[in-house]
Amino acid sequence: MSESDIQTTKEEVAADALAVASPAIEQTTETPAPAESLSEVNATKVYSIGKLQFTKANAKHFARYALLLVFLACIRSFTTYVFTIPNGFAPGGLGGISSIIYNVVVLVAPDDAVLRTVFDPGLTMFIMNIPFIIVSFFVLNKKFAINTFFIVSIYSGLMFLLGAVDCPQYAVKGNAGYQLLAAVAGGACAGFCLGMMLRNNMSMGGTDIIGKIIHKHNPAAGAQWWILICDGVVAACSGILGILNIKGLEASAALVAVLSPILFSFISLIVGSLTADAIQAGFQSSIVFNIITDKPEEISQAIGSKLHRGVTISTAVGGYTGVEHKMLTCVVSKRQISIVKKIIHDTDPLSFTYITKAHEVAGKGFHSAG
Repeated sequence: MSESDIQTTKEEVAADALAVASPAIEQTTETPAPAESLSEVNATKVYSIGKLQFTKANAKHFARYALLLVFLACIRSFTTYVFTIPNGFAPGGLGGISSIIYNVVVLVAPDDAVLRTVFDPGLTMFIMNIPFIIVSFFVLNKKFAINTFFIVSIYSGLMFLLGAVDCPQYAVKGNAGYQLLAAVAGGACAGFCLGMMLRNNMSMGGTDIIGKIIHKHNPAAGAQWWILICDGVVAACSGILGILNIKGLEASAALVAVLSPILFSFISLIVGSLTADAIQAGFQSSIVFNIITDKPEEISQAIGSKLHRGVTISTAVGGYTGVEHKMLTCVVSKRQISIVKKIIHDTDPLSFTYITKAHEVAGKGFHSAG
């Protein structure tokens, strides 16, 4: 074998060795994942505790959800104990029924009677909610029923505890002005809790469950109206407390005694409903400009450069004239209204503009609607 043949053979052997070793070299010299990828991997990594499996992201979401659930239940129970029960209000739901029952017991039973403990509003509400929760477990869904059970348990338990430690109450019976404040404050706090619960698929049980069942089987039935009717009936029943106090009163005083708890209960109910609607709709309301113009490019560029807002351009045809124009749609915050109006006036004073309000806006440049 010649020297050149030997050299060729050595080169071939070296090439084969390199080919065999290359996969290992590629594996050991692989570029490490960037920091974002590692964080995403950690967030989606599955952890196991027995049969329970969860990710880090799911655990954080569950913790926030549980804290919110406990916070809302505590606020609602404190509000009911401090403002609603001592003044004989019954702003709907099973909470209103338990308030009526307890206040009737207070009127007919002595101060140290066992009945006051047996018919404690927290305990009464918990017992009355049990059949509704069981029905929701089978008719609606298990998650909703479990959430409702925990909220009702915390709500009822804290109310019972507040009564056991004799927590001060805003009891102002006989003073119409202070009673009005109590009705408004109680309704506003209850409405805030209700609105937040509805945004997060929670429930206080009772008429909420009835409404969900009606809506599930007949979505066109207007479940919220059935809930309002039920709450109205409960509020009207609060007049029982006045009837028990009319003995020896003249006609006008008797009428005031009967209607006062009913009217204050309805005030609390209405304030709570309005507050809940505001919470559901969101306070981050924005303004929608709809501009029909023949200078779409100029207006959209001015809005983009001065306000950094996007503009959607579409075609609009006049129904009477048949003339084609361009329609601009732009969502801005309230404080930017005057700027947009000035842009429109300076660029195309002949344009046609109408403004609407958007209660919830989600996307880049706006707060999340959820």
